[in-house]
Amino acid sequence: MQKSAILTAAVLSLCTGTSAASSAVAFLCNAAHTGVCGATALSPKPKPLWRFFTDRLNRSTPAYANGVVYVGSNNGRLYALDANTGRPRWSFKAHEPVSSSPAIAGGAVYFADDRMVYALDRSSGKVLWSYRFGADVPHPGHQWDFLQSSPTIVRDRLYIGSGDGRLYAFDRTGGRMLWSYATSGRVRSTPAYSAGVVYAGSFDGAMYAVSAESGHLLWRFKTKGNADFPLGEIQSSPTLDGDFVFFGSRDGTLYALDRRSGKTRWTIDENGSWVISTAAVRRGIVYYGTSDNDTVRAVRERDGRPIWKFAAGGRVWSSPVLVGKAIFFGIGNGEVEWLDAATAKLLGYADSEGTIYSSVTVADGTVFYTSDDGYVYAVR
Repeated sequence: MQKSAILTAAVLSLCTGTSAASSAVAFLCNAAHTGVCGATALSPKPKPLWRFFTDRLNRSTPAYANGVVYVGSNNGRLYALDANTGRPRWSFKAHEPVSSSPAIAGGAVYFADDRMVYALDRSSGKVLWSYRFGADVPHPGHQWDFLQSSPTIVRDRLYIGSGDGRLYAFDRTGGRMLWSYATSGRVRSTPAYSAGVVYAGSFDGAMYAVSAESGHLLWRFKTKGNADFPLGEIQSSPTLDGDFVFFGSRDGTLYALDRRSGKTRWTIDENGSWVISTAAVRRGIVYYGTSDNDTVRAVRERDGRPIWKFAAGGRVWSSPVLVGKAIFFGIGNGEVEWLDAATAKLLGYADSEGTIYSSVTVADGTVFYTSDDGYVYAVR
């Protein structure tokens, strides 16, 4: 596909995942999943830097720290790649395909497959600790169940969900399991954290708020479901901002709840189109993607009022990241695109030969992303 759009000169962000609660590198940049990161500058003419072939589908979102990109593959490996060359520094063989997005804290990198959660030494890839999950909860919609919960690091704790239906808390340095909370569905949602509360969705169609200290339930919200997906499975991860928690469902709805009570503030009906994408939020605007509707949307945070809609040309399972003035996301047609976040004007794009389900990481002047074509990409 030929396009003439080129990224205009702008200040873009570094997705390092820092927040007041955690200094970890994490999925969508912070423990609240706002998708908003620090600042760095990109070249006005992005060009391919390298690509690395894993020989399998790639659905893990890359994590970047100190010149190294950490990323999982469906070949069951986690890779540590040199950010400038794409050459492997090491790789680790897990038990199952790895679509979990790595988190980095201190000298360790954390991730999961369908069987276990792992902590590896960042410099060598050696196992520091691991924990084996239980068997997956049965689910009729398993044919589209190929994403995994990713670790959320808050100080000395790691929070993660599992296919066994549980939300877990671990001591991240020693691997001791501190508590677990049982839902009645697979937990593919990556937990979000704020003010001592952990939030996560489940394939049972409920969003849970539990005490980060004890794992005790604070509130539970049940999605409405629809004729095709009566459970209203939650596959997206929650986003926290102010008094709100935002998330999408397989029932084709974006939900905005009161963060403290779990009561509905507003909803947006996407007419049956799944909302798998985790929302990004900044300055009173919520950004999210849709599946069958093939769109990225911006709506007003306080009431869901539409601001703009962008026709992406393919399903958007990728969660958008806000990078300075731009919003980045992957598309089912194999492209990564970035828009002006205020106007939805297309600023630039990068290609692959396969569907993109993962999200984009922007760091050190480079865009990193993965594709079902078997490659990890870096575009500078």
